[in-house]
Amino acid sequence: MRLRMPLRQSDESIASAIKFDVEKSSTGSKRLKLRTLLTKFGYEKRSDTNTAKITELLTYEGLSINPPIVRFGERWEISLQDWIYLSCNVLPEQQAPSVLSTWNADGWFDKISELDLRTEKEVETKFIIPLLIRLGYSENDRFDGMPVPAAHGSRNTTLVIDFALFNNSEESLKNQPLLTVEAKKEGRLLKQQELLNAHNQAKSYCLWTQCDFFLITDSKTVQLFHISRGRIGQLSPIFSCERESLSSCFGELYARASKEVLTKYYLAKFSTTEETS
Repeated sequence: MRLRMPLRQSDESIASAIKFDVEKSSTGSKRLKLRTLLTKFGYEKRSDTNTAKITELLTYEGLSINPPIVRFGERWEISLQDWIYLSCNVLPEQQAPSVLSTWNADGWFDKISELDLRTEKEVETKFIIPLLIRLGYSENDRFDGMPVPAAHGSRNTTLVIDFALFNNSEESLKNQPLLTVEAKKEGRLLKQQELLNAHNQAKSYCLWTQCDFFLITDSKTVQLFHISRGRIGQLSPIFSCERESLSSCFGELYARASKEVLTKYYLAKFSTTEETS
């Protein structure tokens, strides 16, 4: 899916040249200061409009921007002197799960089959948050209802992400969302159109925040996706199961979406020392 914003041909040429430079690197990634990135596109100051435009341009070229350069909430989380890492698409490797014996120590997986969740808020508080805790995310890692400025055509808007998950104990990743989660009312995802709508909504959030993984759930169904940059069409889940099977499938979900596993994934993106020319 391509974000829609008016683009000049010169902007597209700049983005294409940056991609070519990144592809020449030995690791498929390079870094530059945020101020340098803005300057390449002819901007002296940053704004919601120009950071959104640069995000769109580089995303369409198939590059990830880590950490994301858009604003979260009311403040800019990164300075103009911070390093920005640009990388080509990298497919995630499934990691081996750990601490199997502790996953159901409190019997939560046995209890969830009896849950009757009446509202989307109950799905969030009684299902999603406990699940995220078991995936290793602390309360301090979770940004609930995270607003993100975006643009659709010439119109600026603000998106609100149900949950954005970070690793706030890892200094280099404090501004990088590891995972986003889209919640729906129980049973909503049983309808194919509702599932598609939730999928497209969550995918859009990932494009703006440069997060590579999103999870959608109505508590009855849990699906995890990995998103690549570029001309993105319909995605297939890298993990999918029903609530009744979550206990037996949790090891696979942990191996793909836990704080431990995604921290390693994103740290690899931040490891290059090669700089753009």
